[in-house]
Amino acid sequence: MTIPLRNKINNNRKQIRSLTKHRDTLLPKLISGELRLPEAEHLTTEALS
Repeated sequence: MTIPLRNKINNNRKQIRSLTKHRDTLLPKLISGELRLPEAEHLTTEALS
C-alpha cells in the first residue's frame, strides 16, 4: 500500500529537480532580455516533452 505513495513521491522529486533546472536556466535569460517569452515557451515545451 505504501509503494504507490513512495513512487509518487519519487516522481514528484524528479519533476521538482527538472523544473528547478529549467527555472534556473531560463529565468536569468528572461530577466536580462537575452530570451523573449515566446522563445522561452518553445524551449520549455520542447524540454518537457
